[in-house]
Amino acid sequence: MCGRYVIARATGDLVPLLEAEPGLTYRERISWNVAITSEVPILLERVDDDAEIHRELHTARWGLLPVWAKDRTFSNRAFNARSETVTQKPTFRSAVRARRCAVLADAYYEWTGPKGAKQPYAVRPADHGLITFAGLYEWWKDPETAQWVLSCTILTGPSPETGQGDTLDELAQLHDRIPLAMSPETAQHWLSSGRLSADEAEALVERIRAESFGVVADWEVYPVDRAVGSVRSEGPQLMEPITPPGTSGSLPQL
Repeated sequence: MCGRYVIARATGDLVPLLEAEPGLTYRERISWNVAITSEVPILLERVDDDAEIHRELHTARWGLLPVWAKDRTFSNRAFNARSETVTQKPTFRSAVRARRCAVLADAYYEWTGPKGAKQPYAVRPADHGLITFAGLYEWWKDPETAQWVLSCTILTGPSPETGQGDTLDELAQLHDRIPLAMSPETAQHWLSSGRLSADEAEALVERIRAESFGVVADWEVYPVDRAVGSVRSEGPQLMEPITPPGTSGSLPQL
């Protein structure tokens, strides 16, 4: 789940909005169809040699590369991190204690329906505000090129149960997992630099998971063109709502 998403804001919009500064790795990244292993914007905090804290925008490979990964293909299976086990899994447990970030997005796509006829849906805040997904980052040195690669992953949690409201019911029908978006207050805690104990990390992850339904409760979910299934498809038209042939536009009852 959360295998594609949208980031349609330029640096000039993100920097003042987030009260951040571009980091050394930051490159402009505007896309209406971001795929796994593509570059994505992330927000993190860094402490310099004078103990000053810097909030920085960086560009990272979507798919985590822990320091012990043998090659870049490892990131193909580490683009999402299950929040229930993130503090125990070797791929993520070091990063969740010391290298936390926010992965920035305007929306994400999810698919549902029978195999061979899956329908994509866009999910985004109704006010079109910026999403800050709970994420982790790592620096990895490519053994072939000696190049340092910044990579990231997005935390996920269980979807809500039905009967909790329109948007939550739609998300429940769409997929059994959701990417974990943060409230501004919780994002401040998540981004705070410094190493957490295992218990502190677990408590913070639980806080994000517990509040996630409240963050997305007023979001909108609507069908979009199946062209988003191709990594070659780009442009703002991909986010336009459609009515799938032979349907009312509503989600199927699963």
